[in-house]
Amino acid sequence: MIYDQNYQIIPFFFLFTIIFDSSLRLFQKYWKDFGNLDPHVQIQFVSRVVSCINALVITLAAAYVLLTDDKLYANKLVYTSPILTIAYNLVFGYLLYDFLCMLWYRNILFDWQFVLHHLVSSIACFISTNYGYFAFIAAIRSLSEASTLFVNMRWFLLSFNKKNTQIYSINGLVAFITFGLVRIVALIPIWRSFFQFFSFPQWNSIHFTYKLLCIGTSVPLDMLNIYWFYRICSIVSKTYKLKTV
Repeated sequence: MIYDQNYQIIPFFFLFTIIFDSSLRLFQKYWKDFGNLDPHVQIQFVSRVVSCINALVITLAAAYVLLTDDKLYANKLVYTSPILTIAYNLVFGYLLYDFLCMLWYRNILFDWQFVLHHLVSSIACFISTNYGYFAFIAAIRSLSEASTLFVNMRWFLLSFNKKNTQIYSINGLVAFITFGLVRIVALIPIWRSFFQFFSFPQWNSIHFTYKLLCIGTSVPLDMLNIYWFYRICSIVSKTYKLKTV
């Protein structure tokens, strides 16, 4: 059954599109340092600003639900709430906007890694929004957006040649810790919960297709996060090695 809440995807899509377009125009007009950047870098910069807005909202929504919603813990396998529904539709709207943005600016933004990420995330959002399956796992995975803020901040600082500043070093360390916690350490409760679901009464009521989709979207997403974390570790390692030389 497809719920009427799916209509929220469209306004969220247009919201992110408007934010991108208006931010690009305003930054170019009123921000001198931004105007001095290469046009391609400007597109990437604003794209990451929109990414940060989505990441901040989703992280706060997921954290709020995980900290305050007792019903989620009592119904880890199948559960929906108004906050989660809005949050997942917002993510869906953002993913649609970002995918189309990558196609429009394909020579600047297109990346197959992000296409894969957006595809599996969209499937997960659709299942969680319309059926409420694997609710606890989806909520924890939503926290992973917290790391996006610091990863994007590193890119912003590099764009303005702030690599040799203290704030760059601090942000790199925070990005490393945050990414490790919300995307790598979080795999423990995620997969532990998944295997615990086998003993839940509702498990047999979930069609095999959705169980397969849960595994099929989780495995590539986890592999991608592990690869990204490896890259972050390499960057942090090189940064601190250079400082000790």
